[in-house]
Amino acid sequence: MRVVTLPVSGEVLKSLKAGEQILLSGLVATARDAAHNLMLNTGSVPFDIANIPIFYTGPSPAPPGHVIGSCGPTTSARMEPFIPDMLRLGMKVVIGKGEMSEKTRKLFHKHGAVYLAATGGAGALASTKIKSRKIVAWEHLGPEAVSILELDNLPVFVAWDLHNGSIYTRKLSDNER
Repeated sequence: MRVVTLPVSGEVLKSLKAGEQILLSGLVATARDAAHNLMLNTGSVPFDIANIPIFYTGPSPAPPGHVIGSCGPTTSARMEPFIPDMLRLGMKVVIGKGEMSEKTRKLFHKHGAVYLAATGGAGALASTKIKSRKIVAWEHLGPEAVSILELDNLPVFVAWDLHNGSIYTRKLSDNER
């Protein structure tokens, strides 16, 4: 299993293959519906969207002695209304769970972005792979506030790669045919 350290270069993005399991380390931003609405309505993205992936999650409060509570992925299809604008703003990597539409997959391909899938129902495990959390915007949103997390080998799958590969349709990448 390959370790991928964020931020990723274009070369690393191109090397990812649908179905590959990777261990992800580095900084990600958390954002769900409410945060996406605020980012797009205010025109303010409180992190470097081109270099810091968005992790669709709303972490639960940290129990005593822990950095974070359960931190599982949110269903990515819920974020589809925001994705075209986020891609235009420079988003290159998203982490979520579940399939999204073919239209959205084509938009990812057009913008040179990849979709990584985290395991649903494993939020307690994911929380053990987070070294730090800093809320950077809209703290009043509670779990939906935008936070920067530092990951340490979070296991994810490459769901959609830059070669038209998808784990959901079992479609091989163009260069694997």
